[in-house]
Amino acid sequence: MMISRRTLCAAAAAAPFAAWPFASACAAGSGIELMQAQVQKRSDGVYLSASWEFDLAITLIESLRRGIALYFVCEARLQKKRWYWLDKDLAEAELVQRISFSPLARNYRLSFGGLSRTFDSLEQVLPLVRQIHDWRIADVSAVEDADDIEAEVRMRLDASRLPKPLQVTIGGNSDWDLDSDWISVRITRSAA
Repeated sequence: MMISRRTLCAAAAAAPFAAWPFASACAAGSGIELMQAQVQKRSDGVYLSASWEFDLAITLIESLRRGIALYFVCEARLQKKRWYWLDKDLAEAELVQRISFSPLARNYRLSFGGLSRTFDSLEQVLPLVRQIHDWRIADVSAVEDADDIEAEVRMRLDASRLPKPLQVTIGGNSDWDLDSDWISVRITRSAA
């Protein structure tokens, strides 16, 4: 079959527009979105409960199935707002969740805080990574005498914990760029 120059030029001109809806759908789906969050000050500390929404790209799922662990980091910080200077950091906390796949056992493992649990499918693991319940982010003494306190939370895929050769390879790949950025959350007081 012979392709004319006119057909080839028309196809080349139309190619960016043909891929445009697909590319925007992929870009809209990348990232981590905070669905709801609650920071609560209780008598024994400050606790965070949060719900995140994100999907893993095919690249991440394939890397996971090849034995590369994924590290999701949830960060929280409490700051006192000051009009005359920079904000004062009162407390910071970090929760690292590691998802790994064992090709021999054909199961997934979720590890965090020295605990681990195995699952049969990735669909069983991801809801647990997306939900955080009653995570203690600070002692009550850190915020006891502070009046104007702001809480910020963030969830991200930590590519710096990947093997070094892979870090070089994934540079610039947006599939590995999952991040919610810092989001402010109002602090409530417990009724008890």
